[in-house]
Amino acid sequence: MDARKAKSRAAIVTAFSELLCEKDYGKITVGDIIARAHVGRATFYGLFKSKDDLLAELVRDICTHALDDDGTPLDDPLVQVEHILNNLWNRRQGVRALVAGAGSRVFADCLRKTILLRAAETVPTDPNGPAATMDRSFLLHHIASSFVGMVQWWAWHNFEAPKEDVAKDYLSAIKPLFN
Repeated sequence: MDARKAKSRAAIVTAFSELLCEKDYGKITVGDIIARAHVGRATFYGLFKSKDDLLAELVRDICTHALDDDGTPLDDPLVQVEHILNNLWNRRQGVRALVAGAGSRVFADCLRKTILLRAAETVPTDPNGPAATMDRSFLLHHIASSFVGMVQWWAWHNFEAPKEDVAKDYLSAIKPLFN
């Protein structure tokens, strides 16, 4: 991506993130985003298909921080989960608005899909424990859906629980499937 497109993309993502802190997802329009980002409509649609596509990219970016510099998933599941939770916590005002507002379904779907892809990359194809007898697709969906539920719970409780404790509790709920 050339520097101009990268700068426009960053401006759009920043504008969208700011708007999420100010108003409900359902009330944010592409017009609001492009006005705040100081870009044209054609620039927006050259980079994103829709507002939902922009949200999906924002969620993917948050979760991508669970990868190391060369793009390989980190080995320790706790470190991966903590990285994602740290990024959600840094954007907690916007995340809380998404979880509580009209964008809750879209946010949950985007997060579930992103975590599902991460789980598919990191969960062994031949796991141990009860997971070994489960349909892989079901197992991955369960892991991703549980993650979304954990994030929703955390947001509904105003991110009061320390992210390290939330990560440990999530993994404590998931790990018995692999023992």
